Amino acid sequence: MMAPELSNLIITSPLSIEKLAQVKKHFKSVHHFPPGINEKVSKELANNVDVWYSNYTGIPTYLEFKDLPNLKLVQLTSAGANVALNSPALRSEEARKQITISSASGIHSLSIPQWIISQIISLYLHLYLQTYNARHTQKWNREIPQLPPPPPGDFGNSGRSLYGKTAGLLGYGHIARETARLLKAFNVNVIAANSTGTKRKDDGYIIPGTGDEEGIIPSAYYSTNDPESFKAFLSKSDILIASLPSTPQTKDLLKDEHFDALPKDAILLNVGRGDLFKSETLIKALDKGHLSGAALDVTDPEPLTDGHPLYTHPLVIITPHTSSNVKGYFEIGADLLLENVKRIREGGKPINKVIPERGY
Repeated sequence: MMAPELSNLIITSPLSIEKLAQVKKHFKSVHHFPPGINEKVSKELANNVDVWYSNYTGIPTYLEFKDLPNLKLVQLTSAGANVALNSPALRSEEARKQITISSASGIHSLSIPQWIISQIISLYLHLYLQTYNARHTQKWNREIPQLPPPPPGDFGNSGRSLYGKTAGLLGYGHIARETARLLKAFNVNVIAANSTGTKRKDDGYIIPGTGDEEGIIPSAYYSTNDPESFKAFLSKSDILIASLPSTPQTKDLLKDEHFDALPKDAILLNVGRGDLFKSETLIKALDKGHLSGAALDVTDPEPLTDGHPLYTHPLVIITPHTSSNVKGYFEIGADLLLENVKRIREGGKPINKVIPERGY
C-alpha cells in the first residue's frame, strides 16, 4: 500500500505570514482561513483536502464527514481532543477509521511548565498578595493582612522555601515531565501518578532540551487506579500538580477524602481540565485550613461564572485558561504538523495520534 501524498492543506488556526510561507513549500495547495475573517471553507475545497490544521474545535461544524472524502489527517493545535472529537465531521466511527486526529501534546512544554513554576513560587511567597496590597494600599508593609499573623519574632508571614519539598505530578505527560525537570533545580523531590503506576518512555513530540524522555526523574510512581497507591501518592505531595485530560476516568477524580489525604499546608495547581474536582470541594479544603493555596488555570465550571468565590479567595490564584499562551504558539504547532505529514508520507505513524475511545 502506497503512502498518501497529502497534497492539499486547509488551515483554520492563526499563522504568521512567515510560517505560512514555510508551510506552503510542503504542499501543492494551501488555503488559510484564520479566525475572525467570517469566510467559510467551501465544500469544493473540503472535497479535496488531505490535511487540516485546526484549533481545538476540529473541523468547522458546518461540514460533515461526507464533505471530506479525501481527508487523512487533522492536526490540532491543542493537547485536548474532546471538543474536536464531537464535531459533526469527526464523531462517527466511519470518520475515525478514515481520518487520523493528532493532538499538539508536546508543544506546551515551552509555556505551561513555566506557568506552574511561577505560580508555585507565587503561592509559597504570596507574591500575588504582596503585589495586590502594594498596588492598592500604596504603603510599604511587610505584613499580609489576608493571612494569619506570623509567630512572634518571625520574618513576616510571606514566605516558604521549596527546598526539600515533594511535588506530586498527577499525570506524567510532556507538561509534567518538563515541570519535573525544572523543579529539580529547586531541590524538589518529584513523584508521579499515572494509571499504571509504572515508568514509561515519552514517545510523543519532544522539543529538544525539554522534558524527561525516559521517565527517570520521579523517585517513585503510583497508580491512580489503585486507591491505596493513589492515597499514598497524595499523602506525600506537598505540591500537587494536575495536568490530566478530561475523560470519564478523570472527571471528579479528586474528592474530599483525596484533599484530606494531602499533607497539611499542601498547595494544588491544576492546568489539565477543570472537571477534575468540584470548586466547592477545593474551597472547603482551603477554608478549613488543610490546604494553604491553589493556582487554577482551568476551573469548574469553565468559564468561571462572574462573581464566583474563587476569584476573591485569598489563597487562590486564577488565570483564564491562559497557561499555554506563548508568543509563536501556532508556529510551534505548525512544526509538529510538518513532522507528522513527513512521517505519514514516508509510511510511518504520526506523533500524538488520538485514541477516540480514550479521548486524547
